[in-house]
Amino acid sequence: MAKGNAVVIFMSTSKLKIYLDDTVKDSELFQSKKEFEICKPEIFKYGIMMEEIPNHIKEADFDYLQSKVPAYDLLHSDFINLYTNRIENISNDDRKKKLISEIIGVAFGIKYTTELLKTNPNKFKKIGVPDDGKYLDYSIIEDNKEYELETKGTVAKYYSTFKNDILQKKKDQSSKNVFLRFGTIAMINSLGDTKKSQCVIVDDPPNEDNVANDKNSFEVQLLNYGIFLSYILDSKYFNRYIKPLKQKKIKKVKIDKNKFFTKYIFSGKEFYGECFDYRLIRENEYTNLNLSEDKTSDFQERTRLFGKTKFFIGVDSSVIETINRKDIESLKNYKSNWIFEDKELTTRFLDKDGILIVKSKDGDDKQLERVFPEKEVEKRLGLSIDQQRGIAHKCGAPCRSKEIKGKPCEIRTYREYCHFHR
Repeated sequence: MAKGNAVVIFMSTSKLKIYLDDTVKDSELFQSKKEFEICKPEIFKYGIMMEEIPNHIKEADFDYLQSKVPAYDLLHSDFINLYTNRIENISNDDRKKKLISEIIGVAFGIKYTTELLKTNPNKFKKIGVPDDGKYLDYSIIEDNKEYELETKGTVAKYYSTFKNDILQKKKDQSSKNVFLRFGTIAMINSLGDTKKSQCVIVDDPPNEDNVANDKNSFEVQLLNYGIFLSYILDSKYFNRYIKPLKQKKIKKVKIDKNKFFTKYIFSGKEFYGECFDYRLIRENEYTNLNLSEDKTSDFQERTRLFGKTKFFIGVDSSVIETINRKDIESLKNYKSNWIFEDKELTTRFLDKDGILIVKSKDGDDKQLERVFPEKEVEKRLGLSIDQQRGIAHKCGAPCRSKEIKGKPCEIRTYREYCHFHR
């Protein structure tokens, strides 16, 4: 990207310094961490983690869900720039700028705490009241010590307002007793601001007398995987996963590998999940397209507008197997290798919790092209267009019931097949 005679080079990762506020500067725990590195797919992933977990997904929500993930990534691509030692929030819209700062704030807080405590992002529990459906505060138990984390993100030059807000919440007498409450403030940049971004840590002294019991850690981990499963597992089977989990009937929680759209092989492991594409974003500020009668024409126009940008989001098959076995200790100790591969047209990011994100442009990732070919994208777009027009079709799959076995199913659906035949 040219700027006058200079060339601006965007990075895929940023290495950020940690600034210890006066409230923590003498803490041995916080002194142990001087900096951390974060990549763009991580910010995207932690942005998804902020979301509330749905209690139930309707059949008709599939079109919305397959649109939401690419739209969310596009938001990051358009309004977040990463450099070697700074991150820019370049939105000029106040609402978007606040949202992006909050997302980066959560990403900083979870990444920093994960490395500080040498733990796994799947152990963070959402706490507090969600702000517009998104959680900014978290807790985690490590070595029988409970930590509460409050995250902030801002492009402001000073952090005193955010510090005071964090410390004021700590004084709330109704708060439960925990080992340590602390706050992270992502001090990031607006467009053109060349100062180094940093992560500020604010804290009250720890209470050594408070010991925590992590008996609910398995449930917390299942809920964390639940937010990703809500996007990548067929809605019928996600509902079967989340309902008993919310009812605390853990023995009934199960994931059927066969009900994912596809699998992807990476680093010698199988990952089960779903595929997404920019062209499946519904009509909004990004598309400005009117639906035509010619679906092929719509597909071609979207390809011209967005290009070919495809995603895969999946979960390590061994995590699924561990959950199905109800192997609490194995999941508690599970930790994948952290891998980030960044090539010109393809990025692959694997986090410690076994969540894999692959993004490919112009058909560069051949494995992704095999499992998610152009004809599948065009078919999904056609179904999406029909749904937006309120046009359902007959399922047509052969019935399995004894009385009508083999007869084409006449249930009307917006999906390729009805919920009985998926």
